[in-house]
Amino acid sequence: MAASPLVGVAGVPVLDDVVIWDRLRRETYRGSFAEYAAFLKAHPDWPQATLLRRLAERAIDDSVPADARLDFFRQFPPLSATAKLRMAEALKASGRAAEAVTMARDAWDSAGLDALQETFLFTLFGNDLQPGDHLSRADRLLWSGQSSAASRLLPRLDVDHRLWLLARLALKANSPDAEVRLAAVPAALRDEPGLILDRAQWLRRRGDLAGARALLATTALAPGRVVDPEAWLKARLDFARAAWRAGDSETAYRIAATHQALPPGRGLGEHPLGARQQFVETEFLAGWLALRKLARPADALRHFQNLRAASLTPLSQARGDYWIGRAADAAGDRDAARIAWEAAAAHFDTFYGQLATERLGRVVALRRTPAPTLAPWQADTFRAESLVRAAFALGDLGDRGRQTLFLKTLAERSDDPTATALVAGLAAPLGRPDLGVLAGKNARGQGELSALDAAFPQLALPDSLADSATMIHAISRQESQFDRAALSPAGARGLMQLLPGTAAEQAGKLALPAATDRLTSDPVYNVTLGAGYFNRLLGAYGRNHVLAVAAYNAGPGNVRKIVAAIGDPRDGDTIDWIEAIPIAETRNYVQRVLENAVVYELLRGRPARLGHYLGK
Repeated sequence: MAASPLVGVAGVPVLDDVVIWDRLRRETYRGSFAEYAAFLKAHPDWPQATLLRRLAERAIDDSVPADARLDFFRQFPPLSATAKLRMAEALKASGRAAEAVTMARDAWDSAGLDALQETFLFTLFGNDLQPGDHLSRADRLLWSGQSSAASRLLPRLDVDHRLWLLARLALKANSPDAEVRLAAVPAALRDEPGLILDRAQWLRRRGDLAGARALLATTALAPGRVVDPEAWLKARLDFARAAWRAGDSETAYRIAATHQALPPGRGLGEHPLGARQQFVETEFLAGWLALRKLARPADALRHFQNLRAASLTPLSQARGDYWIGRAADAAGDRDAARIAWEAAAAHFDTFYGQLATERLGRVVALRRTPAPTLAPWQADTFRAESLVRAAFALGDLGDRGRQTLFLKTLAERSDDPTATALVAGLAAPLGRPDLGVLAGKNARGQGELSALDAAFPQLALPDSLADSATMIHAISRQESQFDRAALSPAGARGLMQLLPGTAAEQAGKLALPAATDRLTSDPVYNVTLGAGYFNRLLGAYGRNHVLAVAAYNAGPGNVRKIVAAIGDPRDGDTIDWIEAIPIAETRNYVQRVLENAVVYELLRGRPARLGHYLGK
C-alpha cells in the first residue's frame, strides 16, 4: 500500500477514528478483542464492517470472558465456524444449555473448524450431536473441497454413508480404486447430488465428456437435497454451456433444466445472492435453449418465469419479462407477450427494457420521480454523521482510496428517496460524481427513480469530442463510474480505464504526449485517448457497436476467439450472440454500455434506439 496520508494526522476526532479504523482493518494487525469490539459498537456502519467482525472473531481467545463474548454476539451474530464455537462455549458457561447446543450444532455444520477445534467441540458437545449432524458436516466439507477434514468423520458415520464418503473421496482424488468404491455405494445413495457431481467431474477429468454430460442430464433428483446450491448450479451451468457449444442442445437443456437446486416452500428471492444469481443464469440458459434451439416455447416460458420469480433488480426483472414475452410470442399468445413486454419496458434504463419498448413499437423515454424537498435540519443531521464527516476529511487530505470505501458505504444507504437525495447531494461538494452513480444505482435497484441525473453524470467536454460524447459517457459510467482517479487491479486508469500501453499508443496516433499520470489527473486527456481508441475499434469492426464494445472490454484478441467460437453477430441474431458470449464479464459489459448509450442520447435531447447500436 502506498504511503498513507493518515500518517501524522491527529487531533481531529473523526480522523482519529479513521486512523483506528485503518489500523484495525489490516490483516497483519493483531489487536485485542476489546479494541475491535469497542470500535464496532461505536461505528457499526463504517466501511468493511464484515471484515472488522471477522477480525474481532479471530481475536477471541480463552481470556475473553463469556459475558463479553455474548454481549458482542448479541449485536454482531457470529460469522465464522470458530466464532460459533466460541459463542457455544460461552452459552454453556452461562448456563444456557439448550442455546449452546443449537449453536454448537451450527458450528459443527460449518466448514471452518480445524482438527483441534473439532476435538474441542466434540469434548463439550459430543453427546448432543446426532448422526445426521456428522453426515451433514461431512457433506458440507466435501462441497467446500476439504477432503482431509471430511475423512476424519468416517468413524462417526453408519456403514452405508461410510461407503458413500469413501467413494466421494476416491473420485475427488482420482484414486485407482474409484470405480470399485463407486460400485460399493448402496443404490439408495447413488443419486445423492454431491456424489453425482463428483462422478461427473471425475468422468470429465478422464476425458469422458459424453458420460459426464449424460449423467447430469439423466439423473433424477428430489428438490432441496443440494447442500451448496451455488456450487451445484455453477458446475451444471458449465457442463450445459459446454454441451451446447459442442452442438448438443438437447443434452445441454436437460442439464440446465433438471438442476432441482433450491428447496420448495421458500421464496426464490430469499436465497443468498450467489445461489440466486446462478439459479437465474441456469434458468435463462434452459429457457433460451428451449426457445431458440429446440423450438419448445412452452418449456421456455416455464424457465423464464422461474428466472423472473428469482429476480430482485430491474436489470434481471426486465430480462425475465422480455424473454417471457418472446416465449409467449413464439407460442402464438400475442396478448401475453404484450403484457410481459409492457412490464419489461417500465425499466427504460435497462437493456431488455429498451428492447421491449422497441418490440412494442415505441420509443424509449426518460422517467423521473421528483426528488424530495429536504429540510435544512435533515441535511445538517446527515452532514454531522461520522461516516459523512470522515468522507469529507479524507477528501481534504487527498486520500481518494480510503474515501472511496466510505463513499461506497454511504451509497448502500440509498434505499429510499430521502436517503438517496442526501447521499447523492454529497457528490458535488465532495467532487466525486462517482458517489452519485453509486447512490443512483443502489436506489434504482430499490425501484427509486429520483436520482436519475446523479446516476448519469455529464462531463464538460470540448467541442472536438461532441461526436463521441455518447460513447464516452456510456463507457465511463461502466468502467469507472466517473471516478477520474480510478485504478484497476490490472493497471487500467481513469474515467475510461485505459492501460498505460494502450494510452501511449493512442496518444502517438493523435500526436499527443504520452503521460501516464495525466490518465488519472486530466479527465479530458483520458477521454480524448479513450474515445480515439474506441473509434479505432468501431472502424475496425465496420461500425458495429456490439463488437467494438466487446473488444473495448475483452480486447480484440478475445473477440476474435469469441467470433471463432460462436460466430459473427452481423451474420445472425445479435441478441442471441450477446447472450452467448462465453466471458460473463463481457456479456454483462456489452449490455450495460449499450443501455447507458441510449440513456445518454436521451439526456442530450436526441431520439435513441437500442436497435441502432445492435445494427438493426
